[in-house]
Order: sequence, then structure tokens, then C-alpha cells
Amino acid sequence: MSSLVKRCFEVVGLGKFGENSHPIHPATVHFPLAFLTLANVLNLIYGSVLYLPSNPFFTRDDHNLSSLSILGYATNLLGIVTSIPAIVTGAAELYAMIQANGLYQTGENGEKKLVPKVKIALNHAGLNDLVVAGAVANWLLERNVPDFRPGGGQVIMSAVLMAVQMYAAYLGGDLIYTHGVGVQRQGEGAKKKQQ
Repeated sequence: MSSLVKRCFEVVGLGKFGENSHPIHPATVHFPLAFLTLANVLNLIYGSVLYLPSNPFFTRDDHNLSSLSILGYATNLLGIVTSIPAIVTGAAELYAMIQANGLYQTGENGEKKLVPKVKIALNHAGLNDLVVAGAVANWLLERNVPDFRPGGGQVIMSAVLMAVQMYAAYLGGDLIYTHGVGVQRQGEGAKKKQQ
């Protein structure tokens, strides 16, 4: 890797602007997490009105029901767009983690197994990629429908995607709080890691 490309990778992907820099990835995940969660919740509310026998909040002919589907479509699209920086910076963090720790370690019986935090990071990334792919699928299915109304399959997919997204976010928190990913390269964490 040339020095200019390496420096751009460190600045843009990892947030290394100086000695005590902060990772960018944790700052980029909040918008897609919020937008995609809201989009899935709105799809679930919409589906509960259409597919459940009674709903105390909306009727099937309610104008607000159309507003829900339009808002759900818009927040889904915002979730897709804002996930791009999260994916790029997450991939950079994962690449740096693999470079620093390797991909495999030798176990007690001599078998090769994934480094635990790398395994969690790969699961975190894969599940989040699945959520974004599901959001893109929902967008493609809704974009030509009047008022962007989700179908029954999309409502079910939204429920599944929301559960997957919450578990992926939990894994991200586990990387930070259990394994110190991203926080051990700055301040006191970096000093302790060097000792």
C-alpha cells in the first residue's frame, strides 16, 4: 500500500488524525440504526393495522395509514444511505483488526480457530450487511407501489430484520465493552495495551 493510500485509509477509515485519535465507525452507526429501526417499526405498525383484526389507533381507510407507509419508506431510504459510511468505516476497522491480530489462533488441542474478537466482528458485520440488504429489498419492493405501502411479506421481513439488527448492535457493543475494540488505541487504553 502506498504511503498516501495508507494515510487516507487511516484518516478516513480509522479516524487516526493524531496520536490520540478516535475511531470513526462508532460515530457513523447511530443514524442507520435509528432510521432502519424506525422504518421497520413503521412497517410493523402498518402491518398490524392491515393484517390484525382490530387496531385502536388506525383504521384501514385512515389517511394517517398512508402517512405511515410514506414515512416508513423515507426512513428506510435514509437508513440505506446513512449505512454507507458505517459499512466503509466498519470494514476499515475490521481490516485493521485482522492485520493486528491475525485471523486465526491455535487452540489448546492444536486446532486453528478464529480469534474471538475477529469472529464477533465478522458476525457483527455479516448481520448488519444482511439488514442493509433487507432494507434495499424493501426499498425495491415498495418504490413503485402507491404510497409505498409494504406487503405482508415485507412486514414479516421487517420484524426479522429488526431482531437481527438489535442482535448485531449488541455484538458491536460487546466488541467495545468486552474486547476494548477501538478504545484501546487511545488515551489510557493505549497505555495499558502497550504495557
